[in-house]
Amino acid sequence: MKKWILPLLFLFASCVQDSVGPEGALRDFVEARLGNVVTRQYILEHVTGKLRESLENISDEDFAKFSDLRNVKNDSFKILSKSCQEKKCFVTYSIAYRTSAEEKATSASEVKKIAELLLVDGKWLISDISNVKTYHEVLEPIEP
Repeated sequence: MKKWILPLLFLFASCVQDSVGPEGALRDFVEARLGNVVTRQYILEHVTGKLRESLENISDEDFAKFSDLRNVKNDSFKILSKSCQEKKCFVTYSIAYRTSAEEKATSASEVKKIAELLLVDGKWLISDISNVKTYHEVLEPIEP
């Protein structure tokens, strides 16, 4: 029994550490959004800088479209690289997801992005996100 305690403690410590840094903050934010509808308050708690300003200034109707990702299912999230200083970090990551309509997958996508995160009051916040590369595969015929 004692030989199981130490590996469990290491496993728990590694899981806790992953959600603390910039990668963990980014991963939590992306996973919370995909497949869900998030509130404006949730989004604003996790962003800062010009990204926050742009989200504060959009209309309620546009924000509702932006925040409703119930038709998107996350296939994978990968951290590709990071470059960090003391209070600023650039994380390159990729997301693979499927978009569906009426419970049928309509497209598969993979997007490579770079996120700029800033350490604000001890919490990593997303300051900017830019797309590097996007790949879409249509699984169903497009009806005009």
